[in-house]
Order: sequence, then C-alpha cells, then structure tokens
Amino acid sequence: MFTYSKDLEDPRGNYNFLWEYVAEKKIKTAIDIGAWWGPWTIWWSKYAERVEAFEPNPLMHKRLEHNFSQHSNCFFHKVALGDRKGDVSMSYKDHSGTNYVTKSKGDIPMHTLDDYNFNNVDIIKIDVEGYEIPVLEGAKKTIARDKPLIQIEANKSGHVYGRTKRDILNYLQDIGMKRLAKKWPDQIWSF
Repeated sequence: MFTYSKDLEDPRGNYNFLWEYVAEKKIKTAIDIGAWWGPWTIWWSKYAERVEAFEPNPLMHKRLEHNFSQHSNCFFHKVALGDRKGDVSMSYKDHSGTNYVTKSKGDIPMHTLDDYNFNNVDIIKIDVEGYEIPVLEGAKKTIARDKPLIQIEANKSGHVYGRTKRDILNYLQDIGMKRLAKKWPDQIWSF
C-alpha cells in the first residue's frame, strides 16, 4: 500500500514546480482531479485550508482513505468528473490506476465539478488520462468565478477520445488562460 513518507515531499519533482506560482498565496481550496493514491492531495494538505480529491478507480479507494486519514482538511470523493451527471464504466490499463471512461452507462458515478459548488477554488489539478476537455467543460462555472491556477497533465492519452494535447491548449486559451510553465507532462495555466 502506498503511504505517506518523506519521499512524498516531491516524488516527481512537479510539486515544487507548481508551488513557485502559489507560494505567496493563502490557498483556500485546492481540487485534485484524478487523485491516484493521493500524493498531490497530501502535499497540498500542509498549505491549503481544504483539499477536495476525486478518484473514480475503486482499486485506489482503500489506499486513499488510509493515506488521507491523518489529514483532516482532505476530503475524498469516489466519483469520476466530466461534463455531465450520470454513471460510467471505466477500463483500468495498468497497476498504477490509469483509467479510461469506456461507456456512458456503468457503476461509477460521474458528476461535474460545478455540481459541488465549491467556493474560493485557488488550484485545480487535472490528471484524467485524456478526459481533460469533459472535466474542464464540467468546471466552467467554477473556473470562470474563481479563476484558479490550473495544473493539467497533457500527454498523448487523449487519443483514446479522439483528442490531442493541442485541444487542451486551444480550450484553455479560448477561455482566456495563459500557460505559465510546462514540465512534461504537466502544464500550469493562469488568467
């Protein structure tokens, strides 16, 4: 089981990469979409008043519950996020929990981020294996209202849904965001 350790401080080198853009801010709410086993959520728990983590993969749920148990400001949602409310099926490609929405009907609940009506969202991290555009569509109101920093993974996994990395770039630019930085596979965007 993955658990919190000193190694969690910066396992991929990307935590500090984002941190240089928020170090001077008081973070009210951070959203971790595609939480995996929780490294981002746990890291942010030290700096944010509240962290909302979303992970639909049932293979990760016990790990997340265990890893978040010592962090009273971390809240876990066992749902997929997308551009609509409903239920989906997912395919799990490997041991790390990489998953893909495969059907519009299934046993995993899907919501939009906007359904939750979170306030004061300062950061949204999105790592959803190609499902970024539907997640962004379902977060339109939150993004427009709070204008958070967005850290988004943009790799080639969007091909599963007929999308490219360029589609993410175009979407974010079209809503008025600018890319501040890129460190493969993550990008940081701001208004």
